[in-house]
Amino acid sequence: MTKYVEAIGLIGALVVYLVPSLEADAREHPYALAITLVNVFLGWTVIGWFAALHAARTPEGGQRLTQIARTARLAIARGTIDKLVAHAHHRTAFRPRFAQAHVADVRVTKTRSTNQRDWMRK
Repeated sequence: MTKYVEAIGLIGALVVYLVPSLEADAREHPYALAITLVNVFLGWTVIGWFAALHAARTPEGGQRLTQIARTARLAIARGTIDKLVAHAHHRTAFRPRFAQAHVADVRVTKTRSTNQRDWMRK
């Protein structure tokens, strides 16, 4: 009788151990073989078992990547729009870079003496 109980317990433990593989196969996951291999070889580490279970429950990789890309694009667009609106609220009148440049006062001074002027005329 104890042999039967042990056999049932062993079969039950094996079924629980292979839940990620069974679920991937039931969902007809495109990577069911890879999930089964991860489950069989790394499932004993518990982390490997949870990784296989997570992979079995996630949608197809291409669909998930498309969803992530769409979410990222929306977040970037939202951030850009927020920056533009904040800039529009806080902006001042446009001032060209050289608009405030002042022309220095030019004073004509007599630097040469009359002798020098006369010498240059000769």
